[in-house]
Amino acid sequence: MTATTDVAPPSALLDELASWAAALHWSDIPPATRELAQSQIISNIAAVRASARHPLGRRLVAAFGPPDQRDPKSAAFVLAALAILLDYDEVSYVGHLSASGANVVIAYAAELGLSGRDAVTAVVAANECAARVTAATILGPFFRGQTNTHCHLVGAAVALLKARNASHEEWVSGLGLALGILPTPVHDAVLGSDLKALTAAAPVRMALDACDAAAAGLTGNATLLDGPDGLLGQLSTVYMPDAVVSGLGKRWHTDTLAFKRFPASAYAQAALECAERVHGALGPLEPSDVTRVRVFGSVLTWLLDQKVSSHPDGHARSVTAANFSLRYGMAVVLRTGTLRPSDLTPDAIADRESANLAATVVVEHDMELSEKMVRATSPLGQALRQAGRRALDWPELIALGGDDLEGRLLDLGPAEETFENATMSIGARVEVTFADGRVVIETCDVPTGMTGSDTRETHRRLVVDKFVGTGGSADTAALLGSLELLDPTSTADVLAAALGES
Repeated sequence: MTATTDVAPPSALLDELASWAAALHWSDIPPATRELAQSQIISNIAAVRASARHPLGRRLVAAFGPPDQRDPKSAAFVLAALAILLDYDEVSYVGHLSASGANVVIAYAAELGLSGRDAVTAVVAANECAARVTAATILGPFFRGQTNTHCHLVGAAVALLKARNASHEEWVSGLGLALGILPTPVHDAVLGSDLKALTAAAPVRMALDACDAAAAGLTGNATLLDGPDGLLGQLSTVYMPDAVVSGLGKRWHTDTLAFKRFPASAYAQAALECAERVHGALGPLEPSDVTRVRVFGSVLTWLLDQKVSSHPDGHARSVTAANFSLRYGMAVVLRTGTLRPSDLTPDAIADRESANLAATVVVEHDMELSEKMVRATSPLGQALRQAGRRALDWPELIALGGDDLEGRLLDLGPAEETFENATMSIGARVEVTFADGRVVIETCDVPTGMTGSDTRETHRRLVVDKFVGTGGSADTAALLGSLELLDPTSTADVLAAALGES
């Protein structure tokens, strides 16, 4: 396919994006990108499996049915909810893509007779479109993440439209209808209840309804993305319509995927890996062993901690609060050597020893780590490069930039033309001070599984280990890793096995 230039069209962004996605063919996708998408499917199913065994996951299944139920729309809803329930899903440059696109493809594969190549192509199309609309709004309020409902709306709609081989009219109207009503989660409700799982599931169902409406002839607004008063302008502080279509067919957002080893935010992975090393060297730590654990992180890691620790109940407030709590995660890893989905049950969260050790953890912003973070592709570097001087209108930049913001922005250089060498650097330094006066220090600039050269070489092994760790078989994982070879019947069979085997 012909790559577009880095110039935004004057109007009809949605039309151009839909036309590109509708025409996307397996052969247009670079082999490395296809491989990452197949690992994405494996990792996503592992996250679904892990959540389905959790008490909240069991309640979701009791309410809405199992993830492998026959009705694909209901299945997609449950899959989306389980995928993000424990923050064990994949992340990209712009956030969480799998909950919508990958799960809609999995849910509809049997009904629509998708071959393995059809399924992977639809996942990539969903990734690219959802990521681009989200990238155009990323310079807005911090901490949208999994609550970026427009990302889920686009991903789900594109996945179904691509899987159906929909007409151009259905594409434009389906996306226009899907994005016409934008759910806005209340962050305190997300942290203080079990709402988080529905922040992806509800938009997914809305998007699928919109596609069904478009198939029946209802029309959507084809220009709702366009202009400062359109959706992009309403969602972002910095208006970046060029991010929607620049580099189509050349800059693949799927190439920025990162795979978590711990059920926790991407902003916490480096600190948790440091804690894992401390435990590996010294064995289990208990509250009486430690006087203080200092975590130095980027501004995103610090802000993540503030969201939870600023509340009087901290990590004990809800399962979601514990899931987001870096202090609780650090305590568990220092005590046990890892963080598992089973550490996020209400009984585990109520453990007093973990709570007492978590009370010794403090999280501090380290400007040098923020600098390294911004110089990487993900999660902010590419957005700031693409915005250029426009980023000076983003108030949050003050927290990152310090003096001479314009000069520091220009020093980042131009936007990356491809993501073939994309990076993510959300690092951490951990200092553990023991009761006997010893201080142990561990650092991690790029945690295992995050975007970078190492992950590009090892992602398949990482996701297979994750899948097998949830009780899946190595044989099924191998078949999932070879989806491009499977016909429609075999594709449906292996997806069903991956969700159902115990």
